[in-house]
Amino acid sequence: MTARPLPLDGPVVVDANVLCSALLRDGTTRRLLLYGGLDLHTPGIIWREFERNRAYLLKKSRATVAAFDLLLDALRDLIGEVPLALIGERMGEAEESLGGEDSLDAPYVAAAVALGAALWTQDKALRATAPVPVVSTEELVAALGIS
Repeated sequence: MTARPLPLDGPVVVDANVLCSALLRDGTTRRLLLYGGLDLHTPGIIWREFERNRAYLLKKSRATVAAFDLLLDALRDLIGEVPLALIGERMGEAEESLGGEDSLDAPYVAAAVALGAALWTQDKALRATAPVPVVSTEELVAALGIS
């Protein structure tokens, strides 16, 4: 099977697990989000989820309150919010493509469909079902030539 070229010249929708990884660990994912130069987007609902679970995320990150807030603000500034109305228009298509398996992924797939974007996720199962290109952190690192 021939590898698909990664569509990095267009928008990339970031899923919740990728964003959580960046909040919790100072690693490759965080650096890609902050400095990768990608056109990043995510459903806006994620920011409310992060606020609702702020205490837990802060504790798990082992960051100071100031450092955590600074990082969260930087991510919100860099990552475009996909409007709920736009996601809603594509939810049926997203849910159908996922076969009802994981409705938690549907808003991210719908956002990617709506924007004509790739979906950045570590969820290998989405690769087989999502109607958009799916890319992992490792693939982004390779495509961007980062070592």
